[in-house]
Amino acid sequence: MARAVDVAEIIDQQKVCGFQYLIVFMAWLTLFLDGIDNQSIAYVAPALSNDWELARGALRTTFSLGVLGVAIGALFIGPLADRYGRKVVTVATVAYVGVLSLIVTQVAEISAALMPVFPAADNLTVLAVLRFFTGLGLGAVVPLGVVIVNEFAPKRRRAALVTLMGCGYAMGAASGGFIASHLVPAMGWPAQFYMASILTMVMAGVLFLFLPESIRYLTTRGRNAEIVATLRKINPALSFAPDTQFVLSQEVKEASANKFRPIRLFMENRAMTTALIWLCLLMNTTTLNYLNNWLPTLAVEAGLPEVEALRATPFLQVGGMFGVISLGLLADRFGFFRVIAGSFFFGAISIAAIGWAGDSFYLLSLTIAAAGYCVIGTQITLAALAATLYPTDLRSTGVSWAHGFARIGSISSVQFAGILLALSWPLQTMYYMVSVPAFLGCIWIFLLANVRGRVSGSPAPAARRAIA
Repeated sequence: MARAVDVAEIIDQQKVCGFQYLIVFMAWLTLFLDGIDNQSIAYVAPALSNDWELARGALRTTFSLGVLGVAIGALFIGPLADRYGRKVVTVATVAYVGVLSLIVTQVAEISAALMPVFPAADNLTVLAVLRFFTGLGLGAVVPLGVVIVNEFAPKRRRAALVTLMGCGYAMGAASGGFIASHLVPAMGWPAQFYMASILTMVMAGVLFLFLPESIRYLTTRGRNAEIVATLRKINPALSFAPDTQFVLSQEVKEASANKFRPIRLFMENRAMTTALIWLCLLMNTTTLNYLNNWLPTLAVEAGLPEVEALRATPFLQVGGMFGVISLGLLADRFGFFRVIAGSFFFGAISIAAIGWAGDSFYLLSLTIAAAGYCVIGTQITLAALAATLYPTDLRSTGVSWAHGFARIGSISSVQFAGILLALSWPLQTMYYMVSVPAFLGCIWIFLLANVRGRVSGSPAPAARRAIA
């Protein structure tokens, strides 16, 4: 009789090796470039508004359509990895983003070509549409990275490695701002997108050559030869009989025709868990989208020169990078729920404080960094938590749909901020309003801790102590 071997158990028993660190590094680089691609539009917004003589808040539709594209991409592109494999979908997505970023540099030319046929196709409209299509690819990158690292990491190091990988996004977004502060004044706003496009397309080639397919995905497809080859890269001493049957223990029973059915996210005692993790991500993403899209513009509105605004606002990502690393380590030690609840609370306070920084470069940088530490750190830690809530064949779908729901739900915050800016609302009031979702996040994560305690059979008090 063939011997059944649980591949997840094998990975959990191994030390983290150079091969696994290489996978984390490639995922880190991918998210680094995703951060540059995603944030470039916010960093060029002041210069672009001046070049095109746009009214205050005029870019709100561009920002909103970009967020909508990201949401749809997370919902419908990320889950394709459960069907066609993590590697194929990741490589195609990264290449797609690189091409679209290049096309964005040709907005004026595209608009001029379309105007005779579509009179409404002015520069701003074309830019908004292109950012929507770019967002389709951007939305899939983070969930795919989380799933890939999650499935190659041993359980005891999983949260730390996923969050370490996640700091690539924050560092990329921050680097994009510092680069923009030099590149945009010297060469114009399109230069930012040229740079992002070239680097992203090179990364797609690197992933095509070196990124392995997920062992757990290979197991659900019965590709034994590839499984053995990959496991031996993790530990060359491993050996298996020719008739070894690779399985995923309890999860293998769910690997059937039920795949790619999002309704399963609400079946088998997962309904409340799914609803609450979606709400947690919605609260945090609402805050994050507001800050990501509007901080450079609001910093200029507060009185900072454009160059100083581009140097201050990347501290959101710098703080986020440290938040991603430290919150991941803290989650490994103290548990997800306690750490996320604390981060939500202190994030709300930090966001409110930004409104009082005024035009002080140093005070603004400090409060922005504190907000980034909490908000971005929470975003990646929530993604790592979401990946633990679903079985292998549902994991990409679970993480992607959670991100997609949060992105769609948070679009209103981007539009709302633009409307308030156009109406000349006080900046302090705007920051107070965006701190409210972070306070609500504390409530949802508390409820999720209790629900997970009931589902797993743990007593409710134990779940409550998890965030005490």
